[in-house]
Amino acid sequence: MRIKRYVVNDMHEAFQRIKEDLGKDAIILSSSKVRAKGVRGFLGGTVLEVTAALDRGEDRQAAFLPTAQVSQLVDDNHRIEKELGEVKVMLKRILNSTSQNDSPFVRWKDVLESMEIDSEIADEIINGLAEGAGEEVVNDNLMKEALKGHLTRLFQEIEPRASNYKLHAFVGPTGVGKTTTLAKLAAQNAFSMGKKVGMITIDTYRIGAVEQLRTYGNIMGVDVDVVMTPEQLHEAVRRNADKDVVFIDTAGRSPSDSMKLSEVRTFLDAVKPLEVYLVLSLTTKKHDLDRIAEDYRVLDYTSLIFTKVDETETYGSILNVAYSNKIPVAYLTNGQDVPEDIETAEPWKLAELILGEVVKDGSS
Repeated sequence: MRIKRYVVNDMHEAFQRIKEDLGKDAIILSSSKVRAKGVRGFLGGTVLEVTAALDRGEDRQAAFLPTAQVSQLVDDNHRIEKELGEVKVMLKRILNSTSQNDSPFVRWKDVLESMEIDSEIADEIINGLAEGAGEEVVNDNLMKEALKGHLTRLFQEIEPRASNYKLHAFVGPTGVGKTTTLAKLAAQNAFSMGKKVGMITIDTYRIGAVEQLRTYGNIMGVDVDVVMTPEQLHEAVRRNADKDVVFIDTAGRSPSDSMKLSEVRTFLDAVKPLEVYLVLSLTTKKHDLDRIAEDYRVLDYTSLIFTKVDETETYGSILNVAYSNKIPVAYLTNGQDVPEDIETAEPWKLAELILGEVVKDGSS
């Protein structure tokens, strides 16, 4: 039994090479996608690994035995390759942590951490890039492109079902800009998209909160329903049945106040299904952002909105919260103007924002 492994771009190429090497009687034993070597793999490219075999004359007497032998050989081959790959990665990490402090990977890990990306996430990113690089020499321009692509893939896309929700609720701590963010999206839907918009607030605790939303409502020609109980919220949603989209403002709550968060939960449970945005300010400390995201999980938020992008120069916390919680980022806001200062958070935009001038002008 002659066994041979091929690394090809597609099955058509595999068939051609197998036929040339082993002849038309060869059989394919296995195929799988693997990371490409060199620059292509460094940038996230994959290839097809195909194992084929030819049953030579001396093996044909044992009709069933070769199958088991082949299967064992293929398994052994894959196991050995996997173990060699693990050893290679281990050696690379040891070298990076000891004698190769001038390595581009070590230097770029420092760059990522200077952007306030968590050390564990930075390690994962750099190790992934190092494994893809193989023996290739990695220059800064190549590293920047690879980093941008890798960061883009770490962010989740907004699921299509999110755009089909009629109800959109905004939750988060006090002072992060929930009401202003709601007004921006409401105005965009009313003016730019021509939709019929409804606005509801359950924030009757903060002085001036209702009047602030009513002011925005008057500008847009939209009535604002003020509710104080889950039952009233359900009824207000029913009254807005003719609207294309309804935005619900909630009171800011401390993440450590579990009773107040549970109270908000009872309101949201009364009107499901809905999209729930956790609104966070990028001026909040990294540790506090992690704690808020964890404590607010009781509200089953489905997307993130980051505000005050214009008030900071480091954006790694966006990746920390989104990646750690496996939640997509829906919007970014960068000012107080309604409705202009808000934009959708496409993964590639987030990657460019985080890397910033490092990608644009080559500084590191």
